[in-house]
Amino acid sequence: MGHKNQTKRTKPYNRDFVRSALKLIYTFLTNILFPEELLKALLKARGTYLSRLGNEGRRALKLLNNIDVDDVRKALREMGKKVLRETRDRRVAIDFHSQPQYHKDKSLLSRIKPNKGTSWGLVQVAIFLLSRKSIFLDVLPITVKNIAEDFKMVMQVVLEELDKFDLRLVRVYGDREFAVNEVVKFLLDLGVDFVIAARYQMYRKYEDKLRDVDITYCGVRYTGFLCVRHVSGAYLVILRKEVGKKGDGIIAFLVSGEVDVRTAVVLAEERWGVENAFRSLEEFRVRTRTCDVRKELVLILLCYFLLNIWFLVRSWRRVRLWEFSQALVDFLVLKEMREVVAQGLPQVGELFFANLS
Repeated sequence: MGHKNQTKRTKPYNRDFVRSALKLIYTFLTNILFPEELLKALLKARGTYLSRLGNEGRRALKLLNNIDVDDVRKALREMGKKVLRETRDRRVAIDFHSQPQYHKDKSLLSRIKPNKGTSWGLVQVAIFLLSRKSIFLDVLPITVKNIAEDFKMVMQVVLEELDKFDLRLVRVYGDREFAVNEVVKFLLDLGVDFVIAARYQMYRKYEDKLRDVDITYCGVRYTGFLCVRHVSGAYLVILRKEVGKKGDGIIAFLVSGEVDVRTAVVLAEERWGVENAFRSLEEFRVRTRTCDVRKELVLILLCYFLLNIWFLVRSWRRVRLWEFSQALVDFLVLKEMREVVAQGLPQVGELFFANLS
């Protein structure tokens, strides 16, 4: 009887989200050489530059040299497969999101537009799973020049993975970088629904041809709508939403078939929900002024990896990203304190660990 009561008392502590998060991190330590001081520096530098941490940031950059990019990608894929196995409704949607990588050496890149006239970007395809849980499946470098060929290759790999778990891909989301005729035609041939943000040159001639509508959905009022056939074979959907004193805003995207205004509004809101997930990544992403492409890529991959852990933990307990990050930092600081105390006073260290665990 006493054992059962003790089990009930300890259960809440075992479900603590920080403990669960660290358990997930250490599960993949066999694939990633992830020093704790690097983890702490990354969490402290979220949304800003590592260099602002001074000596701690410089040590973190040195530690990045010991991490293998392929190991981080492998860990991301393993976490993704874990979520795929747990998908209950057997249906998934994938989001392809471009994440720019900046570097001064333009010989490494191809046909990439400059960012604010100073730096250049290498598009990285972040495959984002939308289901009962959200998670990043993988991150692949890709150039705009070969985006159609690389997209087909990635899709084939994704479809093979989904087939292993008897899952069905029902929709593909994509940034405007993927609004390419070859990509659209490939998805049409697959028979998969998609929502891909349109480029401005695709819809600029239609802005004054929208018919007036008045629909409010999720607190947003839409006042204009148009659905026309695109040269790629898809349909171009254009919505005008009311954005207050700043005037009207235009939302345009490509879909696989003709839709009415209500369906278009729902798809627009769904797409915006996906963007919010990536906005969380932007707030969390660690930046560095180094020109080492490898370090930049590792940093991005580690941020995806940590954000995946937050996604998983959030499915058990609702917690904000900054709370999650701060809790992990505090936990690691306490862990260091326990180790220091244990080295000096073993008995005190044992009691200290018991009380906090």
